Amino acid sequence: MKLSGKKTRRILIVFLTTLCLVLLFCAGCARNALQKNLEQGGYIVSWSQDDGRVLAGQSYGKEALNKYDLYLPKCVDPKTDAPLLLLIHGGSWMEGSRGDMAYACKYYGKQGCITATMDYSLISDKNTVTVKTMLDEITACIAALKKQLETEGYRAPKLALGGTSAGGHLALLYAYSRASESAIPVAFVFDKVGPVSFHKEFWGDRISAMLIGYGARTPVDPKKLDTPELKAAADVLSPLHFINEKTVPTVFAYGGRDTLVRTIHRDELAKALEQHHVPNIRVDFPKSNHMLWDDPDCTETFRKAVLQYCDKYMNRKPPVEKKEESKPAEKKEEAKPAE
Repeated sequence: MKLSGKKTRRILIVFLTTLCLVLLFCAGCARNALQKNLEQGGYIVSWSQDDGRVLAGQSYGKEALNKYDLYLPKCVDPKTDAPLLLLIHGGSWMEGSRGDMAYACKYYGKQGCITATMDYSLISDKNTVTVKTMLDEITACIAALKKQLETEGYRAPKLALGGTSAGGHLALLYAYSRASESAIPVAFVFDKVGPVSFHKEFWGDRISAMLIGYGARTPVDPKKLDTPELKAAADVLSPLHFINEKTVPTVFAYGGRDTLVRTIHRDELAKALEQHHVPNIRVDFPKSNHMLWDDPDCTETFRKAVLQYCDKYMNRKPPVEKKEESKPAEKKEEAKPAE
């Protein structure tokens, strides 16, 4: 039986309308799931003028990405010493931006810390940026933050570095190997899913060769990773290599189901810190992948651990909770006796 043109168009319209509705429903479900995951991971935090000021897009160097945002919370008294937390974004050393860490700046800012997040030069085919370049820029950013805080009239005698993924790697590597360069003394470091070694045991030959290439900016042969030269190149890029008895206290978190930065990074970091008697707090996210959003209780545990070290090593003064003012009870007019 042949369908007329009108019937064919009608069936097509019904089909396309149904398909659009199904796609919209699926998109809505996906958005809701993503929203839930972001909330569970602590990635959504509000900030308003009542919370404090944000000095956005401040320069710390000559490169295009040499910018930082500084959060100055109202709950921090400029007349007293306050902790300063510098947050470093992830993105495989090739992507990401300082805005990715805004949620952490807002959260810790509300808890009585001055916070900042920085951009840094990223590796691409169009430049010669290396991991060393990024570490140099952290030094420059800290110096700029110190000057800016003095201008604004705030006192931050100590600093904590924090980061996620590649940013966690940079925070650890800087705190363990170059903290002596910091214009503000580094009190501790806190890391989420940051790689701790570039050696092949942690990644396999191919990826390890690629990562070592980030340091040298030259192709690395995966078959030659056992040579003394490439082992030394991997050491320079590996936070694990620099841990000793003088290493700063460390808070760290890794996902039990992370297939990108595997649990060997967590386990070897924990072992090295314990062997050298470095104060540390380990927070496991047993159900989570690299995003750490399937263990909401662990998110809160990690936050509390960071604040515990802010109290212990940087004398944080927790903000006083605002109490709602009770309104005086309205006086009821006494009934006049009938005349």
